Order: sequence, then C-alpha cells, then structure tokens
Amino acid sequence: MHKVVWDMDPGIDDALALILALKSPEVQVLGITTVAGNAPVEMASANARRVLEYLNAESIPVAMGASHPLDRPLEDALSYHGPDGLGNCDLPPPNLPLYPAKAWDFLARSVLDAPGEVALVATGPLTNVAYAFELHPELPGLLARLVLMGGAYSLMPYGTGGNRTPFAEFNIWQDPEAAHIVFNSGADIFAVGLDVTMDPAACLNRQHLEQIKTRHTPTAHLVAQLVEYEVKYHGCCRMHDPLALATLLDASLLDFKLAKIKVVKGNDWDRGVTRILPSDNSQLIHVASAVDGPRFLKLFLSRILEE
Repeated sequence: MHKVVWDMDPGIDDALALILALKSPEVQVLGITTVAGNAPVEMASANARRVLEYLNAESIPVAMGASHPLDRPLEDALSYHGPDGLGNCDLPPPNLPLYPAKAWDFLARSVLDAPGEVALVATGPLTNVAYAFELHPELPGLLARLVLMGGAYSLMPYGTGGNRTPFAEFNIWQDPEAAHIVFNSGADIFAVGLDVTMDPAACLNRQHLEQIKTRHTPTAHLVAQLVEYEVKYHGCCRMHDPLALATLLDASLLDFKLAKIKVVKGNDWDRGVTRILPSDNSQLIHVASAVDGPRFLKLFLSRILEE
C-alpha cells in the first residue's frame, strides 16, 4: 500500500481521481492539500471536502494552500469544469472543517514524520509543492516518490501541443516558476502529461457513461454526474488526474522514459512549455510515454462499479 499526501485543485478530473483512490486498496490517502488552479483555492478546498463527505471519508484532513501562483495572478479553468468546479454536480456545501495548517506545512510534516514512506501526488499547479520544497530543502529526498500530472513532452502525437495554449499544458502553464523549482528539486519524479492523458483510448465516452449509469450506488451516481458534464460539453471525459494516480495502482499501465526537462518560465508565448533536453548529469525525471488505455479504463470502471 502506498501512503499518499495529495495536492489537488478539484476540478472534475481531480474528483474522479480521488474517488478512484478511495475505492483502491493500493493507496492510503493520509491527507489532501489544495491549491488554486482549476478553481480558486477556497472552491477547490470545498470541493475536496464535498467529495470526501459524500463518500464517508471525513477522516481524511484537507489543508488549504496557495491562492495564486508564485509570480502571477490565478487564471482558473471554471469555463471548462463548470461554475462550481465539479460540473454542476448536486453535492451540498461541506460541513468538514479545514485542517488548521497551511498546505505546505501539512505536506512537509507528513513527510518528515515518515521519511521514505510517503508518496506525494500532485494533480494541480505545483505552487504548494514548491513552497514546501523551498521551506524544507531536505524534503524532496525524503519522499518515496512524487507523481504529478503536468506537461506535454512530444513523446507521443498527443503531447505535441497544449491544452491551455497551443504549446503548454494547464498545470505547468499556471505556475511555471513553481514547476521549475519542483522539476529541479532532486525528487524522484514521475510526470504524467498530455502524451498519455490525451490518448483517445484512455478517455471515457458516452458508452462508458451509460455503463456507469446502470449501477445505482452513491459512487456511481457521482461519477456519472461528473463524466456526463464532460461528455456533454467536451465530447469525452479526459482522465488526466486518474491516469497520474494509476501509476500507483498498476505500474504496468504506463511506460516511462527518463529525460532531462526544461520548464519555460516567464510570460512569453512559450510559457509553461516542457522541453526535453539532451541528458547530462543533472536531474532526470520519469516521463510517461505510453499508456494501455483500454486496460486503464477497465480498472477504473471495475473500481467505480463495484459494490
């Protein structure tokens, strides 16, 4: 079992990934930290707690983090995820209080208390993670691993463009300065980017949605609402964040290539671009280069549809 602290910005796909985690024996979610990204941080924090309460997982603490990237204002993605960040689902406001610490302090304490035992999953902009690494330079070396959703690496046809600009993936584009810090931190990084998450074989379609709707459980009901919004407005449901989590559920689902990565900072046309450079003695990270989409979707659906 992987012990996980999860930094997220729910967001439809973050919520789907969290639901998958709660239904998976391979992971134990020790806590959630929230960051501004898909939604403002207050909304993201509420959404994480809404999902946890709905699925009777109130024992998992939620610590709120950064309200904007390191060097720029937030530009959220509510136009994609819906005005509530969760596709207008019908979850009530949360009753669960926030954990009384900043996200980066909660993250750091969780790792420092169990060195080498905790994996960090980051499925939003990397602002909180960068703060934690700057405050505790020893932290990257104490993680079991860092799994992140972010980047487009041109290793597959689906990774030759971005989903926020023609060139950059949203999470890295949102806070490239934070991504630069994290990518050069020395952590053991597994980056799952658009090269695999935009693969049509790994997307939920209308037929999958109808299959989910046949199961009348609270989990399936919520997943159906989230997926239906994506299918209605975007044609299919991209599984960006569930695919990042999948690296901890079944490592054979994805292939990875070791590469040196440059994150383009600043605010020019290429902001947030993740470039593969010739390898040298500097840090290499594991970049997802292929996915068994049908087998991943089979795993996802089996967990969601079980009693």
